[in-house]
Amino acid sequence: MTVADPDTPHAEPVVAKQNRLRLSLVWLVPIVALVVGVVLVARSFLQSGPEITIALRSAEGLEAGRTEVRFKEVTVGKVLRIGLSPDRKKVVATVRLDKSAAGLAVEDTRFWVVRPRIGSAGVSGLSTLLSGSYIGVDAGASEETRREFDGLDAPPLVLRGEPGRSFVLDAADLGSLDVGAPVYFRRIRAGRVVGYTLDAATKALAVQIFIESPHEALVSKATRFWHSSGIDVALNAGGLTVNAQSLASVLAGGIAFDYGPGGDAATPAAAGDHFRLYAAEKAALAPDDGEPLRVRMVFDQSLRGLEVGAPIDLLGIELGTVREIAFVTGTKSRSLPLAVTADLYPQRMGRLREDFRQASGNGAQADAKLVARLVEQGLRAQVRNGNLLTGRLYISLDFVPKARRASFDVAAAVPTLPTVAGAFSDMQTQLAETVDRLSKVRFDEIGQNLNQTLQSAGAATSALQLTLQGADATIRQLGPEAQQSLAGLRETLASAQRALDQAGRNLAADDAPLQRQTAQTLAELQRAAQAMRTLADYLQRHPESLLRGKPDDPPVPRLPESKP
Repeated sequence: MTVADPDTPHAEPVVAKQNRLRLSLVWLVPIVALVVGVVLVARSFLQSGPEITIALRSAEGLEAGRTEVRFKEVTVGKVLRIGLSPDRKKVVATVRLDKSAAGLAVEDTRFWVVRPRIGSAGVSGLSTLLSGSYIGVDAGASEETRREFDGLDAPPLVLRGEPGRSFVLDAADLGSLDVGAPVYFRRIRAGRVVGYTLDAATKALAVQIFIESPHEALVSKATRFWHSSGIDVALNAGGLTVNAQSLASVLAGGIAFDYGPGGDAATPAAAGDHFRLYAAEKAALAPDDGEPLRVRMVFDQSLRGLEVGAPIDLLGIELGTVREIAFVTGTKSRSLPLAVTADLYPQRMGRLREDFRQASGNGAQADAKLVARLVEQGLRAQVRNGNLLTGRLYISLDFVPKARRASFDVAAAVPTLPTVAGAFSDMQTQLAETVDRLSKVRFDEIGQNLNQTLQSAGAATSALQLTLQGADATIRQLGPEAQQSLAGLRETLASAQRALDQAGRNLAADDAPLQRQTAQTLAELQRAAQAMRTLADYLQRHPESLLRGKPDDPPVPRLPESKP
């Protein structure tokens, strides 16, 4: 072993300083993670859009961090958090939109929650049963930005940019229509009802409809709209007719439209045009009736069964309808007459009206002068039974032979059309008089007189028999042949006497057949009289129970030529 010499000089030691700035490989992983996180945050910040709030009625089906915001089924944002409004009346959902969808945060954008819904417009939102509810968006067209929105309670029925055209229907009654009700063209669904408004000042009801593309081209200036709700059942000479659009319109209401007379070549309607909504298809597709002529008719009889809207018939042609029925006041008559106000449409007379206008001129009172000419020729108004089952009445304009002279004041604001009593009313009066006369017949006295007559006949027969017995001795002295003849005569008289005696005993007995039959006959006559009284009263209340034929209508008299 070698031992170092202590006197031998050693090398000077070198002190090396450690570099504190040198990083260990251990720190590389968190540094990379930090850089990636910063990049992701920066990228998320650069790609994220504005943050908006949506006030909703309920947060049902919404979940913070998961519920999406979709536009045309494309995800454009997500719900960040859900809270309550300061007044706790609504739910406020805070939504972060994507940067690509930043243009949705404008003034007129609409938001709503898409959930499964079943309504008159159909079934919607079924896809949310698996994916959950989401917030739908209808993009606005405004240029003003907005950050706070009020969500809709239900999805809008018309989205912006949806192809189609909107129209307005002026209606007198909404009927069974509701938002989402279908609109049909020849039983093909062409659109839907999107809303309705009622003007409080004018009481006008406006129904907004939307006709979807390409069906909007079917609506022209001559298009007619009508209610297609329910089932239309008609029983006439052609048989039973049932008409309905679809099961949806029967249950929830609907509207149908088609062309009026000569409307196929009409000009297409522009968006926002107004149309009249008729109550039924028959009224909608009927030819134009022109201006009505309002008349007044006074009846001195009961008008039970005559209703507002009842037809006014002129020789089988429906010339107008009943507008109002009211009592006539201020008359000196002991009865209480009824005044019927009606609208007549002279244009329905067709060629008759045209010929009269060519001969007499087309003045403002030309139609009234035509009616006045017909009144001079015997035209009168009469109430008749229109339906034997329902008892509905109508007013018939007919020419009455030998009618009392009457006039039609064409200068009056509402001229009065002369009337005659209805045939049914006259028959009721005659039945009542007949029943009254039958009730005055004394059937009991007739039976007593018949009994006395039979008793007198029996007494006369007895006297005749005694006379024959007194002459019997004389007859015995006659020849054999004469005796045989007299014997036969005697037997005949004896038989007659026995028959009369039996008839007398039968009349005297309480339970005799003739007496009983006579009493039954009298009772039947009394019951018949009572039944006729009951029948007359019942017919007065229910005229539909009487089955009668309609007399033939007299021919229409030809209007005389007007003198130049």
